[in-house]
Amino acid sequence: MAAVHIEMKNFDAAVKSCDEGIEKAKGGPYDYIKLAKVIARKASALEKSGELQAAVETYQAALLENQDPTIKDSLKRLEKVKKEKEALAYLNPDIAEVHKQKGIDLFKAGNFPGAIKEFEEGLRRDPTNVAIYSNRALAYIKLMEPNQAMRDAEKCIELDPTFVKGWARKGTCH
Repeated sequence: MAAVHIEMKNFDAAVKSCDEGIEKAKGGPYDYIKLAKVIARKASALEKSGELQAAVETYQAALLENQDPTIKDSLKRLEKVKKEKEALAYLNPDIAEVHKQKGIDLFKAGNFPGAIKEFEEGLRRDPTNVAIYSNRALAYIKLMEPNQAMRDAEKCIELDPTFVKGWARKGTCH
């Protein structure tokens, strides 16, 4: 019944059916393999309804009952999808600009390691911002780390070949 509810995209009813199946399976002497299958189906319904964390926990509970390779594969795939969604949710160019400005202020104050940390956070928020790569390259140059600065300058040039400061930073590294 749960499989039918999942196909009908009625995920709450599918979870309810799985819960009933789990209760019946645990009511007496139960087969671990069948119980794991029911728990995995519940996890599938939770995943499709968008409750990724609950689905991961449910897949892990299914693995406690039976180490089925298909359940392991589903869990790995779900963890990968969850990680990608979290990474996309973390991206925010507006917050990246705030970190960039904090990094520039720290750079002007002479706190180059602090500036690098702010630039790194800005890049985690917006990995396509060439200005942040350029600024971090300059901070590395000030710290006499040309190899790190070269990597940032090359990434800057890779993202925007017409960005002159990227070429200037690369030239300074050489």
